[in-house]
Amino acid sequence: MRSKLLLFLTLLTGACAACWCRSAAAQTVSLPPPAASSLDRIAQASPYGTPMPPPPAWDAYAPQAGQVFPAPASSMPTPSTWAPSAINGQPGYPGYSTAAPSLTPTQGPPNMSGSLFPPGYPSQSSSFQETMRLYQGARGSWAYLFGNGQGTSVGVNELDTTATFAVPFFHNSQANLNHAPLLITPGFGLQLWDGPQTTPTMTADLPPSTYDVFIDSAWNPRFTPLFGAELGVRVGIYTNWDVFVWQSWRLMGRAVGTLQLTPTVQGKAGIVYLDRNLVKLLPVLGFTWTPDADTRYDILFPTPRVTRRLTTLGNRNVWGYFAGEYGGGAWTFRRDTYNPNGDSISPFDYNDIRVTAGTEFVPVAGHGLTGNMEVGYVFARQLFFVDGPPQGQYQDLDSTLMLRVGLAY
Repeated sequence: MRSKLLLFLTLLTGACAACWCRSAAAQTVSLPPPAASSLDRIAQASPYGTPMPPPPAWDAYAPQAGQVFPAPASSMPTPSTWAPSAINGQPGYPGYSTAAPSLTPTQGPPNMSGSLFPPGYPSQSSSFQETMRLYQGARGSWAYLFGNGQGTSVGVNELDTTATFAVPFFHNSQANLNHAPLLITPGFGLQLWDGPQTTPTMTADLPPSTYDVFIDSAWNPRFTPLFGAELGVRVGIYTNWDVFVWQSWRLMGRAVGTLQLTPTVQGKAGIVYLDRNLVKLLPVLGFTWTPDADTRYDILFPTPRVTRRLTTLGNRNVWGYFAGEYGGGAWTFRRDTYNPNGDSISPFDYNDIRVTAGTEFVPVAGHGLTGNMEVGYVFARQLFFVDGPPQGQYQDLDSTLMLRVGLAY
């Protein structure tokens, strides 16, 4: 089953690659967005030869959340603005928490020398124009996976909320050309489970609810004009609060290197540590291509995504996207159907694959209320119990539909 999940995401990543057929134009930004609960999204774009994009934020152990979108392209370069995204997804990977609201940097006219190297990053003689705010913003999301609780038709309500704070971190270091801050994000998540139906022949069971309490740290430095990194660590408690054992603690992390291949293409390679019972590590491999200010392709395993700006309504841009993600998480609880030695405490995993289509509205000014709504198909759903029945410790669940909405400010 695990190989099937990874094979599907690989095929979906390849499908995104088939869309890569347009001529490229360079993009320019001053700072990368804060770390997200998922992959970075859209950045500013301008004619070829202007500064290349810094490594966008990516929180690899979560669902597709934080996205950064550009202002509409114009004939002349305009000051760069990062826009925050609404969050979506359940804390886990890749499908939880969202990106922090952006730092919203200001930037003067870009270097028009036409050099392939990124003139947009701070140099020895340049001044840092960013005024950093400690409080970056808050966001919340709700997702519902349809199910009636009968048999293996399991319904899930997923609610998440986070707040992000930024502090200077190696601010003037030569290994931090983009002055990337350290992002600290405390968060809380709640999952409400409906099913599965336990019978003498089907012994899988779940608690009515589980909880996530965590704190995340992220740092996305640019070491040289071409090389950067997306680094992060998350520690938290994942349980139903009826039990609290050492397995209730989880430590997740990511280490992804970035290489600017061209002004519009950035390669990525690394790993994410999920700390689930069934899947501990996932590789990260692929690239991101932003041919213009209206389009972005994340041809990246395990979270491919295609994003396109649809229109502008009032003072907000409206974006549409298609994405794939590996959802789920791990928790501990006291089981009703397993008690071999008087101790029924068991860790368990819930894993699935989600294919989604959605829309998001983002203020043109780069700050303010953001929101998103998406629908998706969820399949390859599976429960994995570390201890006890069902036979083989696996239980497959019915495929279902998902609705997810999020707000950030």
